[in-house]
Amino acid sequence: MLLMADVGGPLQYYWRTVSNAEYSSSFIGYWHVLAALSLLSAVFLVFLSVLVYRADSKKGKNRFIALMLTTEAVRCATAMLYWAYSWPESSLAFLSTVRVVYYIMSLQLFFLYVLTPSFYAKQAWTHRLSRFCSAHGLYLLPVFCLITILGLISVMGGTHVAIGDIGWTYCAAAGSGVGSTASGGSMPFDVTCPESWASVYPMTLSSPTLGPLTQTLLFLPTLGAIFAAVVVTRITGKTQGSDHAQGVELRAVRLGFIGKAVLQITSILMLLTLVGVLGESPTLDTHPFNPDEQVPRLLIAIGPLLPTTVVLAALFEGVVFTYAMAKNEVFGIDEKLRKGFTTAVFTGSFALLFLFATEGMEAVFDRGWIGGILIGLPLVVLRKPILTSLERVSKLIMPESYTKDELSYLALYHTAMADGVLSKKERSMLDVQATAYGITPSRVEFLEAHTHARDSEEE
Repeated sequence: MLLMADVGGPLQYYWRTVSNAEYSSSFIGYWHVLAALSLLSAVFLVFLSVLVYRADSKKGKNRFIALMLTTEAVRCATAMLYWAYSWPESSLAFLSTVRVVYYIMSLQLFFLYVLTPSFYAKQAWTHRLSRFCSAHGLYLLPVFCLITILGLISVMGGTHVAIGDIGWTYCAAAGSGVGSTASGGSMPFDVTCPESWASVYPMTLSSPTLGPLTQTLLFLPTLGAIFAAVVVTRITGKTQGSDHAQGVELRAVRLGFIGKAVLQITSILMLLTLVGVLGESPTLDTHPFNPDEQVPRLLIAIGPLLPTTVVLAALFEGVVFTYAMAKNEVFGIDEKLRKGFTTAVFTGSFALLFLFATEGMEAVFDRGWIGGILIGLPLVVLRKPILTSLERVSKLIMPESYTKDELSYLALYHTAMADGVLSKKERSMLDVQATAYGITPSRVEFLEAHTHARDSEEE
């Protein structure tokens, strides 16, 4: 029998939970915000995927990377969907399917990472492999991963055993609550709704557990990213000094995999920390509404950060890979990605620091606004130097890239500008060279403006 769980309208519910969010008690509002971040990130990754594909859809490499970013988008969308809303009990079957999709994407990403270096290696067999991956592999790989995961789930005893069960609790008010699981049973404890959560009631809470298959699949994308980073690094070393554009692309792809691996390793370390604190992986008993078990604050803080690091890793990878694939096809994309990266890091860091500071001051002095001032005022005053530093970092990650023809044009431009004056004759000769190189007037304008800006910085 399904339990009815009225939590009010969506706007009313979100306002109630987010405005009354407290780290030490009713923290669900924070989890909703992180879940919203994962959904927005998924939309952004779909946009990047389309951008990479449209940059040059005839290139197999672009189609392959577009599939990778689409896979990342689906994984982000399903990473925290069970925390996106106060789901009714009837949604447990849907949430279980969502988790299956997440781990199918995890397996698919493992293979995509491992196969990526084949597009840059020079051996005959890697060339054949990359051609297959960018054609038939684009649909055979998803089918293979789907069949593999569903087959393993069937062999291991079903979704709720292999992937893990999902606990569901409903609290209408402080006191006794109700609960059930996606597998059809009841919660292994008497649900008790604490008084400290009274400001957010009525509400439901969905809490997933980790099955044996998920514990294996969690590590696979990290291993794939590490493998790809190592192999691409070796390929980069062998191609040093060859094609400039190819070298920039290789370094960007290598950086994307290194960043992905670092963030994924961070996520694994968080998980191992939680397992060390709890003595086991989270179970249905690990619940804030279980009166017989005190949920560590470390779990409350780190728990939602596990899927959040997955989302951040996907975003970093997506931005860097888009830069690598589209920098020479989409005019000005590198500059737009750098600006987007700088803005996202600044605003994201400000939001996190503001949150931690206000919550810290609230817990210590019962004056959260003090933390807001301590963090907000310095960031406002030091905004320009902080943004300048972030812009330099973004240029290190995504440097300005030129083709061979553009480098040749810039060499001629530097020669013409040696005396600081560009005559009509020199301008005419440069225009002829630009036409011969196939450089558009808008690109010429950008190249010359960027050169002037760089020269001014050096002076």
